[in-house]
Amino acid sequence: MEQGTSTLYDGDQVLGKEPGEILRHSLGHIARGSEGALFFQWRQSRAGAETWHSAMLPHAGPDSRVFREVTQTGEAVARLGELAGSVVTAPVAVLDDPDAMWALEVDGLPSTRLHYHAPLAEAHRALWDAGITADFAHPEHELSRYRLVIAPSLFLLSDKGAENLRRYVEGGGTLLVQYASGFVDDRMHARLGGYPAGPLREALGIRVEEHRPLRTDEGITLSDGSHGTVWSESLRTEGAETLATYTHGMLTGSPALTRHRSGTGQGWYLSTRLDDADYAALVGRLLQEAGVDPDVPGLPAGVEAVTRHASDGSCWQVLLNHTPEAVPLPEPAHDLLTDALAHELPPGGCAVLRGP
Repeated sequence: MEQGTSTLYDGDQVLGKEPGEILRHSLGHIARGSEGALFFQWRQSRAGAETWHSAMLPHAGPDSRVFREVTQTGEAVARLGELAGSVVTAPVAVLDDPDAMWALEVDGLPSTRLHYHAPLAEAHRALWDAGITADFAHPEHELSRYRLVIAPSLFLLSDKGAENLRRYVEGGGTLLVQYASGFVDDRMHARLGGYPAGPLREALGIRVEEHRPLRTDEGITLSDGSHGTVWSESLRTEGAETLATYTHGMLTGSPALTRHRSGTGQGWYLSTRLDDADYAALVGRLLQEAGVDPDVPGLPAGVEAVTRHASDGSCWQVLLNHTPEAVPLPEPAHDLLTDALAHELPPGGCAVLRGP
């Protein structure tokens, strides 16, 4: 994964990384399957369009914090050779389709607040906070290896993708589909007879008749106490169980959150955008029902843990402490970075623990 040594884009500013982030970011990539670390660029430009883009050797020269941290990162990566060839097996997938992204860029949609990336980021953040490693996957790809699949933003969904999701649920998977999904096919033609796409409606046991975007300053409360914004829908159940209803306007008493058991799996449908805390609670409930636990249970919020597995049964746990506090490890283990037994993660520190 290409990265800048000290470049973080924040709107109209370019911010610098904090001490320790060069190593943490590099190990974050390696934790998820990278076989090394890559920086752009080697020497910071003296002139031109990227004069102020960070580099391994900054304008300040080798006697600088950035160069020292880059050197330390190189030394750390050199100790991780035994991870080469190992893989990450994620139990959860978040569905991502570039065609669906472009579909939400066109003019004339029911709401300009239907954004593509924000729901994906929300889903990934909820999983990250829960300590769960997730893949991004295309809706037409093989999904049977995942215990939970989240579809946050599939306004466009092909017939093949809809059928693939139906089979996933029938085969025992747990699927969460979120609002405004499957409204158009892969030619941007509206689905007739109700949304979403036909095979997906079978998996979800619902039929959306009407979309009802919310005003910019409008919020809604569901019967379970959760709060929604941006969007709502008039839908009816066709076999699904209603878990929460709307308590707002013409939709009062209508289904807002549903669950449908189909085959040996279940399809959930959420027809509004929940606020962060309520959405995290829903994702936590789905993880529990799907039997998905964190890679390393018992770690506090802000400590990331990802496991890489080798074909011979070996495994390594990469732990990244994004907090300013020292964190005790659940069990002492050999740390490849220090070649010693580790008992805790220092503030902002990392460890690559060799598993049994």
